[in-house]
Amino acid sequence: MDIATKNFMRHLQRHHINIKEIEDIFQHPKNSTERKNAMALLRNETNFKLYLQGNVKPNRRNFDNIYDNTQYYPCAYCKGLFLKNFLKRHVKVCIAFNRNKNERKQLKLNHISRSHTVTACAADPTNVISQLNVKEQVFDLMKGDDIAFQAKKDLLIAHFGNSYLKKHKRERMAYACSTRMRELSRLLISFRKLIDNENIGLKDLLQPKHFEPVLSATRDIVGYDPFKKTFKSPNFAMHLGTSLKFVCDELMHLIMKEDNGFRCKSDDERISWLKNIKCFKKLVQSRWNIELGSLANKDLQEKKWEKPLLLPLISDIKKFRDGILNMVNNCKQVFVNNEDNQNTYKDLVQCILSLLIIFNRRRIGDVQFLKIKDYEIDRKSHCADFEKILTESEKILTKSYKRVVNRGKGSRPVVILVPEEVQGFIKILLENRNKYIHSDNDYIFATPGSTIKWGKGDVAIRNLSKKFNLENPLAISSSKLRIHIATVMQILSLTKQEVKQFSDFMGHTLKTHEEFYELPVDIYQTAKISKILLMMDKGCVPAEYKGKSLSQIDLNPNLEYAHENNDAEMDDDLTILNEILTSSVTPEDSQNNLEWQGTTSIIGNANINKPVASSSTSKHSEVMSRKQTDTPLEIPDVRKKPTTTRKRNWTEWEIASLDNYFKNYISTGTYPSTREIKKFILDTKINRNAPVITSKIQHLIKLKFRGVHK
Repeated sequence: MDIATKNFMRHLQRHHINIKEIEDIFQHPKNSTERKNAMALLRNETNFKLYLQGNVKPNRRNFDNIYDNTQYYPCAYCKGLFLKNFLKRHVKVCIAFNRNKNERKQLKLNHISRSHTVTACAADPTNVISQLNVKEQVFDLMKGDDIAFQAKKDLLIAHFGNSYLKKHKRERMAYACSTRMRELSRLLISFRKLIDNENIGLKDLLQPKHFEPVLSATRDIVGYDPFKKTFKSPNFAMHLGTSLKFVCDELMHLIMKEDNGFRCKSDDERISWLKNIKCFKKLVQSRWNIELGSLANKDLQEKKWEKPLLLPLISDIKKFRDGILNMVNNCKQVFVNNEDNQNTYKDLVQCILSLLIIFNRRRIGDVQFLKIKDYEIDRKSHCADFEKILTESEKILTKSYKRVVNRGKGSRPVVILVPEEVQGFIKILLENRNKYIHSDNDYIFATPGSTIKWGKGDVAIRNLSKKFNLENPLAISSSKLRIHIATVMQILSLTKQEVKQFSDFMGHTLKTHEEFYELPVDIYQTAKISKILLMMDKGCVPAEYKGKSLSQIDLNPNLEYAHENNDAEMDDDLTILNEILTSSVTPEDSQNNLEWQGTTSIIGNANINKPVASSSTSKHSEVMSRKQTDTPLEIPDVRKKPTTTRKRNWTEWEIASLDNYFKNYISTGTYPSTREIKKFILDTKINRNAPVITSKIQHLIKLKFRGVHK
């Protein structure tokens, strides 16, 4: 067809009147709107075919501003070429779009994404992409950018997405499929930039010689820092290797089937291609974890514990729940007065959805994907044996809550308990549903005006938390609430069976509950575990704590385990004894000295109730007197067990002296040096050693910052 002719309509009438499409156009009256529209659609169709070949003829051209050909997008309905910024505006007046009145509700769809879908299907020489289910279920959900466009154009990525959909039943998995396809597309785009070849496809990438460039391209898109060995997206680096293995399996499947677009000219070519793919897959299996996966996992774990433990406050949860209940009651009154509108219905949906998530501590998906039929089914069991063992309060609770079973993560059944008050709110929601939600939508929490069928629980909680004056609104989320309840459950002494039942209700295994949800609390570690460490630091566990749990042990912070013979004093004792023995003991006495071994220590027994500190002179005199009177000398046996310790309460005078002497350190939360503590001991003549005084200063600092010590 001669596009360069000056009078296009006359050219068609003279040279192509025998074609049925042209004949149908001229059946319309001359100068009629139908004839003009039919001719415009034919012209757009011709220009669209030229667009696929690289020749752009837009419907409107601005000669003042020269645009690149890549800035023009075809309309998904009339095939006319428009700038990206004008495409959505054009769809509202598109002659092809206006013909289908049923598509008026689809004005909110991403028309750039639809334009990419039309272009990708038209540019496919095999005509396979347009026949795949992934084209109908996923393509229009994807973002309208170059990453999604390359994913739609690549035949192998399209087949990978189609196989991914076959494995899953739930319709919401289309969004997960879109994410997987975009990840492979990002890898392909980065690989093309690395080797400077825009024509290579994903099927050409899966060769052993390309393994190193694939690793380099992956490091680029995951934000790998070779010096710090960190990742901006460690999760992406970990599961991209899994996606590559699935793609290898998909490609081998297509080659062996000789699918359209993957046929080989000879058997040798097919065998060689399959061998290369198998070798590439083996490289991924053996080297991906070494090159990227292991480092990404370590980086991910470090980032988890480096983040502060942000758990919601009980006061915030109560304030959030009370605020939602007030909003729901206001919405209820509006519906009773027949003054409701779309915004009122939307607020009611978000409030009920948030209430159920907060009360059940559920994953967002466990609640937001609830369908009407699952809510209305009565799954209550009638087992008299179990009812007999329940207490009266437990029997009342079974009648006050409606038990709903929904499909959860991994197609596992999850239980949602609905209080009576929320049941009344849901009844109002269902009664007014037909006003705002299409009858084809069977999700309870469908939001009017949304492009998806179900309401988003995370969006609902986030929007509502901003409306109330919460101390920490970021802590109100589904995952943090689940971690909060699992962490608080550590306070209760639950049996193993009770913990298992609780884990089943939360929708995860007992191992997952212990490893990921039951987080250690800093207060618990400080208050409970420090008891063990404190007793171990003092060298023994008192006998009165035998058989007790940590909660039953109550340590008095003013009491210290005072070692009456510390290491420094024992060293002095041994030094003096060594000097005396080497200088004074005669050979005649050596036989008598054999009786000394195994006797009781004077420090451990004889002086147990005497003051700790004693001068070297007194010790020397005591030993010499015993030597002169031929009294057997009792030598400390350092090989024996540590000597007995006793608790000594701090007197008010000691605490006041310590507080007054080190008040500058205590007020600033710092600690004095050992030299200053020794100077304090000499000045005050206090009968305490340096470690005990340091421990007491630490205790006073804690009381100061808690507001107790003044």
